[in-house]
Amino acid sequence: MADRAYRKASRPWFKKKRFILPIALVLVFVISKAVGGGGDTGTSATPSADVPAAVAPKAAAPKAAAPKAAAPKAAALPGIGAKVRDGKFEFVVTGVEHPGKTFQSQFGTTETAQGEFVIVRINITNIGDAAQMIDSSSQQLFNDKGQKFAPSSAIMSLKGADKIFITNINPGNSVTGAPLLFDVAPGTKIASIELHDSPFSSGVKVKLP
Repeated sequence: MADRAYRKASRPWFKKKRFILPIALVLVFVISKAVGGGGDTGTSATPSADVPAAVAPKAAAPKAAAPKAAAPKAAALPGIGAKVRDGKFEFVVTGVEHPGKTFQSQFGTTETAQGEFVIVRINITNIGDAAQMIDSSSQQLFNDKGQKFAPSSAIMSLKGADKIFITNINPGNSVTGAPLLFDVAPGTKIASIELHDSPFSSGVKVKLP
């Protein structure tokens, strides 16, 4: 009996029944805590429905195209009575005549046009430093459609034509009322004449009525 009592007294404390159950509960609690804690993913990153989404900046409205600058107007042509210059000559257109289909030449003959004659009268002054003769074939007449007309070969039949087309004009001298003769289609609307001091000059235009 004494020996059995000794063995009971000497049994370790953790083998005693009153300690086994609490220890088992503690182990179960610790294991379940460890297993359950691994599933925590932290705070969700999904934005709340109450937070407005960022608004994309509006694209800048296209700027209105700048109005095109108006094309500069062409300078008005000088008219009858205006002094214009080309090379060594200064010209003044003094008038326009429409003799029609025929005219009486200075030789007493009748000149007949293909269409109808137009005479442009001009004053010419030599502003150069040497004598020069005007070339009648270099003068050009224009209608309202931009068509160009050369002088008529009947020009030498006009009274006064010989004063300038076969004679030099000295520096400082002037010839007045010199005729330029053209043969144009009937009904042609004359717009301007281009005057040249030579076949190679740039010429100057004068508006005609």
